[in-house]
Amino acid sequence: MAQETSLDKALNVLEMIAQAGDTRLSTLVESTGYPAATIHRILAVLVRRRYVRQDPANRKYMLSLKCLEISSRVKENLEIITAARPVMQKLMEQTGETVNLVSFEDMEAVYIDQLSNTKSLLRMFTRVGARVPLHSSGVGKAFLSGRPPAEALEYFRSTKKVRYTKNSLLKEDEFLRDLEATRSRGYAVDREEFEDGVGCIAAVITQNDQVAGAMSISGPSSRLFGANTDRLASEVVRSAEVISKQLSGR
Repeated sequence: MAQETSLDKALNVLEMIAQAGDTRLSTLVESTGYPAATIHRILAVLVRRRYVRQDPANRKYMLSLKCLEISSRVKENLEIITAARPVMQKLMEQTGETVNLVSFEDMEAVYIDQLSNTKSLLRMFTRVGARVPLHSSGVGKAFLSGRPPAEALEYFRSTKKVRYTKNSLLKEDEFLRDLEATRSRGYAVDREEFEDGVGCIAAVITQNDQVAGAMSISGPSSRLFGANTDRLASEVVRSAEVISKQLSGR
């Protein structure tokens, strides 16, 4: 195992602050196991470089607005967001549900944009930047359905399987049946496999025949699955195809 560097330690501290929202130096010492002097030096640099700020009233540390600036620049440089935004808006208006856009990194689905229907009394929120496992999400299963079967199976066998809900896919045969159904119908569904009461319908987005991301609508399972499922799914698939054509210059 590679030795932990000073940069590793600084990034660990930064990520812990981000996860906590705000935290004290003593909590960081306890969580990391690093000496208090080491944490203090790291925080001094992060504060000086404006990645972290300290509340003068309660002495807690939190991320600064510079992190938001960096996040915004990442989104600005993602071509898929620019192409998808107007299509996402239209899809949200047509379905009345939350529309999600994801990219894939390190065999995880990463939420990079989201539009919610402000008129809906019950809305679904997944934090932009959140990562979800491929086998427990509609967008992830849409991605896996397009991979060679052996590759998808190798992923499932090697990944950590967590029972998020009673519907989480933990058995190999269940996973394979679900993937085959996804390939057959042309879109993926998540029937409360990651969060109780929440479902989603998803389709991949391609750029020159290579997967560039995926989009989905999410909402209460009672609204997504029933008489309207086929209509909602066709809207998701059509919207993904529109974005794919734009990205591919067609």
